Amino acid sequence: MIKEFDQIQREWEHTFDAIPDAIMILDNHHRIVRMNRAMAEALGTSPQHPVGKNCYEVLHCTDAPIACCPHSQLLNDGREHFAEICDERLGGTFRVSVSPIYGTNGQIIGSVHVARDISALKQAEDELRNASRELEKRVEERTAELKAVNEKLLLEIREREIAQEALRGSEERFRAICESARDIIFVKDLNHTYTHVNPAMEKLLSLPSDKIIGLKAKDVYGEKAGKHITEVELRVLTGDLVEEEHTRPVNGVQLTFHDIRVPLRNATGTIIGICGMSRDITDRKNVLRAALPSYPDYPSASIRKTLEAARLAAVTDSLVLLTGESGSGKDYLARYIHDHSDRTAGPFFSLNCAGVPLELAESELFGHEAGAFTGASVRSRGLVELAEGGTLLLNEIGELSLQLQAKLLTFLETRTFTRLGGRKPIKVNARILAATNRDLQAEVLSGRFRLDLFHRLNVVWVKVPPLRERTEDIPILVKQILDVLRVDMQLQSVPDIDKNTLETLSLYSWPGNIRELRNFLERSIIMSRGNRIDGSFLNAEEVCHADKCWTLRFPPVPSLDEVIRDLKEDMVKESLHHTGGNKQEASRLLGISRFSLRRLLESMSERNRT
Repeated sequence: MIKEFDQIQREWEHTFDAIPDAIMILDNHHRIVRMNRAMAEALGTSPQHPVGKNCYEVLHCTDAPIACCPHSQLLNDGREHFAEICDERLGGTFRVSVSPIYGTNGQIIGSVHVARDISALKQAEDELRNASRELEKRVEERTAELKAVNEKLLLEIREREIAQEALRGSEERFRAICESARDIIFVKDLNHTYTHVNPAMEKLLSLPSDKIIGLKAKDVYGEKAGKHITEVELRVLTGDLVEEEHTRPVNGVQLTFHDIRVPLRNATGTIIGICGMSRDITDRKNVLRAALPSYPDYPSASIRKTLEAARLAAVTDSLVLLTGESGSGKDYLARYIHDHSDRTAGPFFSLNCAGVPLELAESELFGHEAGAFTGASVRSRGLVELAEGGTLLLNEIGELSLQLQAKLLTFLETRTFTRLGGRKPIKVNARILAATNRDLQAEVLSGRFRLDLFHRLNVVWVKVPPLRERTEDIPILVKQILDVLRVDMQLQSVPDIDKNTLETLSLYSWPGNIRELRNFLERSIIMSRGNRIDGSFLNAEEVCHADKCWTLRFPPVPSLDEVIRDLKEDMVKESLHHTGGNKQEASRLLGISRFSLRRLLESMSERNRT
């Protein structure tokens, strides 16, 4: 029995020492009865050393009991107590439980102290509390962010609703304009396919919109017109605005339209299609065509040869240089080339380079942006841009300044230019014809005309014969001119002219060519009060119809150059005398620019000095 009790005692002590929690047993006199190995290690002693000592001495280095100690409290009230103790000596935080030990008579004879190291638990709890506070802070911040985002989203939704309402209103106004407009309005996608057409286009084509949408220009206007329209729209899809006049068949009838096509962009500025407007100007063009000169069958061999060369040039899109004396009809021949070319459906413009001030020549030719120079309050398109799809005649091209010649050469090479004061290059499909009464090769040698521009212009050279080389054409020319003068002068009928008068006209050399003939006939009509023109108005002085005449000999004495130079000086002096020294009026009488007159005066001054 004693052995069994000893065995149980040893097992109990072994188990007691093996418990990881620190355990200590006290009697009711505060003395240590027993402690396990964990408690001894925590106190830095052996399990037997503190036995019999006062616990306050061992734990708190004092002999007096501590009232707040759980053991003292247990002895006072007999209940189990708990406490958390942070002991630097023990190196951590411990949770202590103190339980009473009862004797056989049921009275407290001591207590059991169990201390569990909860440092890691406390650290975890602290970390958890910190994490919880951080989470709460993040939640508050995120909540504030979400609130701000939500408020912003609500504001954007409201702004979008307002924008959508405005867009709906704009669409309604746009639709109302499109529906009521007499001009054709259409929208195309990137594949040049119609996606929207207005009633005006439905009426023009005699088709409902659902039959037009999905078609392309070639399906509506035919292959030839469709090819031209597609070429124009390819430029629009690169960002250009293209405005042109174009004639195309509609239900078998040739109609002329003034077309404007602009790129259609989305909110980000990306081009998503084409918006176009077309106005039927056929009636206006027919009125203008009715006023144009006709092209009769002239009998002279020289003009027949010239017109044949012009017809050959017309079928190409090459540059044409027209040369000939002043008043010989170079502008008439340029119009002939345009009307016999594939560009006859497009516009025809003519610029007299000698009649445009040097400071305005570039703006007249290439246009300008608003603010490019003083007085340029709005953007203006030049004749090159206005001639889109048609022809531009540069008459008296030898009068262009060298700077403008360089810009013109760049345009002829690239078909692009920039407006005066602008930066964006503009691409234009316009044919250029050039005309001059000057010897451009001599101008090149003198440094007044660029050699590279001369070679670029001289692709097809057509020489217009003077009137003295085609006198057999005078009767036909007289009839043409009188028909035009009847309209211009608002005569009831075309004045008659007898056969003898026509013969007299055919004998005159006409140094001023067709222009001189027209001026003479106009003067004769005025003098005859619109009646029959007869020989009474055709004496030598009348035929000359000038304030002063000059007589030249052949062969020239001493040389042709001297005669021409003397004649120029005499005419310049006479023009200044006639105008009282007004150089602008003198240049107008001579039919040259002020720049040319200034050069002549400088040349005369240098000759007099030498």
